[in-house]
Amino acid sequence: MKQIEKKYWIPGIVLLLWMGIFAFASGNCQSFWADEIASIGLVRNGVSLSEVIDTCLRVDGNLPLYPVILYGIYRMMPYGERFLLIPSILFCLAGVVLLAFSAGRLKGKRAGFIALCMGASSGILLWQSAWEIRCYALTFMLSAFALYAYIGKSIRPDRKRIVLWSISFALFLWTHWFAAILLAFYGLADLLLVFLRKISWKQLLCYVPGSLLYVPWLILSFYYEHGDLKTYWGEAPQWKNMVWTILFYLDGSRILWYVCLLTCAALFFCAIRALRRPVPAKKRKFLWGGVFCAAATGWTIGIVYLFSRYLMDSASLYVERYFTVIQPHILLVTALGLDCILDFADNTAKTEIWTVPKMPVKLSRITAWAVRAAVFLLLAFSFVQNYQNQYAAIRTPFQQYREIAEFLNEEKGILDEKSLFMGSNRYCMLDGFIHYYFEKRGYEPPVNITGCMALSEQESRFYGDYTKYSEEELLSFDRIYCLRIHMSMDDALLQFLETHYQLKETVFENGLQIWERKDSFD
Repeated sequence: MKQIEKKYWIPGIVLLLWMGIFAFASGNCQSFWADEIASIGLVRNGVSLSEVIDTCLRVDGNLPLYPVILYGIYRMMPYGERFLLIPSILFCLAGVVLLAFSAGRLKGKRAGFIALCMGASSGILLWQSAWEIRCYALTFMLSAFALYAYIGKSIRPDRKRIVLWSISFALFLWTHWFAAILLAFYGLADLLLVFLRKISWKQLLCYVPGSLLYVPWLILSFYYEHGDLKTYWGEAPQWKNMVWTILFYLDGSRILWYVCLLTCAALFFCAIRALRRPVPAKKRKFLWGGVFCAAATGWTIGIVYLFSRYLMDSASLYVERYFTVIQPHILLVTALGLDCILDFADNTAKTEIWTVPKMPVKLSRITAWAVRAAVFLLLAFSFVQNYQNQYAAIRTPFQQYREIAEFLNEEKGILDEKSLFMGSNRYCMLDGFIHYYFEKRGYEPPVNITGCMALSEQESRFYGDYTKYSEEELLSFDRIYCLRIHMSMDDALLQFLETHYQLKETVFENGLQIWERKDSFD
């Protein structure tokens, strides 16, 4: 807590406790959605840790650090969405603390507290990180950790801080593919400093251990999954998407967005001036640290934009949530900008007379307090609005896997030997649905289960696909239940159903279809 003055301890702790309690209390309000169900299917009981890593490499496409953590957590936690969300919530809280420490190192204790306020009130952080059993909360935390370690190494490059940076670099690489793009900027920045003789070339050795472990995985992943990359679902971005991404991570607040963009412009302008004029050491630390964060943000967004717009526009990788890797940098730059506004208020309060027009001390102080009040109200409004929005969002039904399981458990048709339950097991989604919302919950699973499309060996580990049945065997089922949420089926199977079966019922807005054999009506 060295970076936060005592007067900030209590409000800082209260904000973190509020964020954690709110996130945990709301964790059961909504069913997991398809990608989270896939995360569960990847690590469910009956799968070994080596199989998890193999599936990540060959099928899933995600880096294995978060699945390995979830593998152990899943076996410890009881049924209930909020319990599986505990690691994500804790990762977010830790990331916010590290973000505050980073701002404190660059600008001071007040800037650290502002950064903590912004992190604790971030609706995007709650929605796509704290309330997701996916890698994004871990990505946010390790990005904040890497930023904190890099700033510390840059200020005082002793052995302890260099080792800490090396560890953060190695861990961060294994959370999300965009982390490699961001960390490439860190490496290039250090390489430039070596050429300018600002740091020792030995600091480049920090990048060796993590890179040696990461590059083989990168090569093998591309070898196994390069075909999927060519058919990726994202759309090519427009140039406006680059600035909208920053707005997205500031929860759509136009004022904070303008503060962030103007702070970036001011930082670069002052950095250019600093090349000609000497800058005090304290100000130089803040200036170059802020420029680094702004440039790292622009680099990451720009590289992904160029790739998705010009190199592979038919399979864009420009997806907003993937930029969680730079969320700490965006929040930090904005916090620095707000702290500079408060610096202006402090300097105004100390001004005895304004020259144009002449203004007495009293009016100067009123102006200073007005600026402080505006910053406070901006942060308070952002806090209240974001929590109101997330309170409503988490209570709005999305993909109702849990509710479908409840319906099937009450309806009991899936327990009939003459019934077949099918769903797509792409990325192990069907595995996760059956294990979590039936077996782990205590419901009796369907008697007959199959996938509705031919998939890889890893995705057919438990249930196989419909091709394991002959046409005669499929026709022996009087009723077929099709799980349709976020899932597709082979055209041949759909044609078979439309020919021999009649759609009897659609449940939860096409989330579940119930088909009955046509001759069973005779």
